[in-house]
Order: sequence, then structure tokens, then C-alpha cells
Amino acid sequence: PAAAPAPAAAPAPAAAPAPRHKHQWYQSLSHITLEVLAKNVRPDDASFQIDADRVRVSVANEDDPTDPYVLDLKLFGKVLPEQCKTSVGVAKLEVRLKKAEDARWGDIVEGSGGASGAALLTAAKTVAAAPPGRPAYPSSKAAQKKTVTDWDKLERELEKEEEDELSGDAALNAMFQNIYKNANEETRRAMNKSFQESAGTVLSTNWDDIGKKKTEVQPPEGMEAKKYEI
Repeated sequence: PAAAPAPAAAPAPAAAPAPRHKHQWYQSLSHITLEVLAKNVRPDDASFQIDADRVRVSVANEDDPTDPYVLDLKLFGKVLPEQCKTSVGVAKLEVRLKKAEDARWGDIVEGSGGASGAALLTAAKTVAAAPPGRPAYPSSKAAQKKTVTDWDKLERELEKEEEDELSGDAALNAMFQNIYKNANEETRRAMNKSFQESAGTVLSTNWDDIGKKKTEVQPPEGMEAKKYEI
């Protein structure tokens, strides 16, 4: 008798579509920094929601308002929402999360990187209750003076300086956000219109001037603006 035909192979599952925007993260002992690499997002097109164990970032889709970009992460550990900060820059959206406990996370999301967030924080408390694990070693010059360098204290001071000082793009973004937050409706319209029409090269608060004409692209000195067809 003829052999029975082999069963048909099940179709391969469809590949998940690539996310509209990439994201990345990094950490210090006290903070997690999450970046969504989305360019030229207007402040009123972005929204942030931060809970003790979750962070959610949304970006409106101008082509389809019913299909926004959403990044929703169940966090590896706990954070303090009232001490977290957000910003919208020219090249990215940033969320700076204050950890509830000073400890290294195995990953930004729960269930990754080995130990769970709860186990990690329990270990951190155990270490904190024990004698200091890192002794203060004398440097070559300090040894001659019979003094020592407290590396733990130095690390805490450096982290505090990082929190207190903003520079470069972070300082500029913070200034623009403060202006937008405290501006009236005409000023906000001027900022949105000038920024969008100029491809992010002009940001004006003067609606009397911006409202009368299209804002032209003004590239930095020594650079040339080019148009690309998609």
C-alpha cells in the first residue's frame, strides 16, 4: 500500500513589525536613564506616565492619530515617580528615573538579567547592613601624610554633582521646556510652527512675525540644507 502523505508543515509565524522608534537605556547606582530615539517631536505630541514599577512613553502619529507609538515597560525595580524627570529634545525623548534603592539593576524590565528586582533590592539592603565592603585605600601621596581616600564618599559626591548640574543639550532642552510650559497660546503656536516648518533649525516665540509667513530652514553656518524625497 502507498505511504500516507506527510502532513503539511505549519506556516512560520509572521515576523513582528519593527518598532517605529528605537530606545536605549543606561544606569548609575541611583538612576536609570531611558531614551527614545525620535527626532523633531513637538512637546505637545509626547506624553509620559511614570508609576512606582512602570514607565510609559507615547508619541503621536501625525499620519494616523489612532496609531501612536507607545513604549510601556514593567520595570525591574521600584522608582520614585516624584523625583523622576522627562525631557523632549531635537533628537530624542529622555526619561530619568530615580531608583527607590541605590542598586545595580540586571535589566530595565522585570524578569530579565537574572535576579528579580525584589531579590536584588533585598541583597542591596543586606549589603548595606554589613560592614563596608570597599575599604578606603591610601593613595601614594596620602600615604605619606597618613591619610586615606574614601572612595564611597567620592562616588556619592560625583553622583550629586551629576544631578545638580545640567549642561549641553540637557540644559538647552530644559530651558526650552520651561519657556513652553510658561508661555501663552500664541507663543506656543509660534514655537510649534517655527520648529516644524524649519525642520528643527528655528525656534521662535514671536507669533506676530512667524504667523505671517512660512519659516524657512536656517542650517548652522558652514552647512547646507538639502531636501530628500521619500
